[in-house]
Amino acid sequence: MITQRVMYGSASYGKTAFFARGIQMDDNGNPIVVRTVEKYNADAKSWTMINGMHKARNYDETTNSWELIPDMLKDMTFITPSQSPPLIAVVDDNLYMLETSLNELRVYDINTNIWKKLGVVPVSANTTFGWGTAFKSMGDRLLVVGSSHSWHRKGIVYSSCPSPDVEEQH
Repeated sequence: MITQRVMYGSASYGKTAFFARGIQMDDNGNPIVVRTVEKYNADAKSWTMINGMHKARNYDETTNSWELIPDMLKDMTFITPSQSPPLIAVVDDNLYMLETSLNELRVYDINTNIWKKLGVVPVSANTTFGWGTAFKSMGDRLLVVGSSHSWHRKGIVYSSCPSPDVEEQH
């Protein structure tokens, strides 16, 4: 990475990965918010600094710019300020979110600006406010790693080939 950071947001599309915001330590050891966005090209094995963003936006690689998507997270439930940032992944040009307070898998409909509920995932992201839960794309699949709902809290890996056109998938 060009800018070292922790607790950053990340997303991948094909062989390109994006890393946004996060926390780094200043010279005195105090945490500061990183406002930059970087992309990594796996073919070229190179990092590029791209324009930062301050609101929910859509990135256009052809123009190297961000497009504002108003109220994109308006349906997101925030139970506590200590809740993790939204867990987002892209599969087959569709944007998916794990709504951690409800353990719900959702897909974004760009035409209606609505997150459509697809179903509940078998992880307990809600008990840790989303922290410690991984939500990533892997080819044509979504991968969720977290702990189970059961009382002994075993670690589980959940994989799914989602369909944005079907509601209430399991």
